[in-house]
Amino acid sequence: MSAPAAPETDHGKILFERFVGLWNGEVDFADTPEFIADAFTVHSAELARYLGFPDSNRITTRDGLLDWVRAVRGLLHDVRFTTDPGPIRDGDYVAGGYVVTGTYAGGAPTATVEPGTPVRYAGMSIVRLQDGKLAEYWVLSDGLGLLSQLGSVHTP
Repeated sequence: MSAPAAPETDHGKILFERFVGLWNGEVDFADTPEFIADAFTVHSAELARYLGFPDSNRITTRDGLLDWVRAVRGLLHDVRFTTDPGPIRDGDYVAGGYVVTGTYAGGAPTATVEPGTPVRYAGMSIVRLQDGKLAEYWVLSDGLGLLSQLGSVHTP
């Protein structure tokens, strides 16, 4: 039997896990000024429009990020981001792979599957720390896989 893992002490990794907790609905939006900078930039693929989301590449504020989180959590009931591997820290950058599971709630303009359809996709997140807060976010997710599961695109 292995010993329980020691609590994380690296501030950057703790912030990364709080960020994951935000996506999972475990962190109150009112608490985000404590760990997310007012000016917050997102870099991601432009597949959001197929899901009815705002263009994530235009997010430049914490409020814009929170709107995006609300949109994802509205699209997928029981959404759960699980970090694996990671988080891994190098200087001001913290990264982690993730797997997302959830149940399609309906509302994606191009989806052809019924609400209640389970989905699962993977990705990678990198955040940049500035002045003790998260200030920038790069995300690479299997958006095409998610769109395929929702019946929005068909792969051979």
